[in-house]
Amino acid sequence: MKRLLINSIQGIGIASFIFLMIGIIFDYVNHGNFSMENYDFTKQVIGTIMVGIGFSAPSMIYDNEKIPFGLKVLFHMGIGCTVYIITAFAVGWMPVKFGWKNCLFFIVCELLIAFLIWLGFAFHYRKLANDMNKKIQEKDDGNSNHRTIN
Repeated sequence: MKRLLINSIQGIGIASFIFLMIGIIFDYVNHGNFSMENYDFTKQVIGTIMVGIGFSAPSMIYDNEKIPFGLKVLFHMGIGCTVYIITAFAVGWMPVKFGWKNCLFFIVCELLIAFLIWLGFAFHYRKLANDMNKKIQEKDDGNSNHRTIN
């Protein structure tokens, strides 16, 4: 339960950072005239929180060693991307008024961005594991030099 809470908080943080950066870009592109009404901001913040949880909570599947890695990725990213797409339609991120081609383009971009973020985490954790293994190996090698044979 503690791990789920920590993962969720991290996911909400990452999603919120991305939301804020996109907001700054929209504000800049609109020359400081970017505004929302009818609780759009509140809806989008709630959507951002849902997306953060939607991607972070299923990441706990990586703790299960019985499931093949590819299936873990499919499960994790499948749930996260599904939550994102549903949320995007619900809060107005999906450009439905511009037609299905733009929606499809938006979904493909979302999948690409999600995969790139996932790759960043995968490389980070792989490097972390390699560094830990290296330190363990160095410790084992150091201990073997001090052994005496009786």
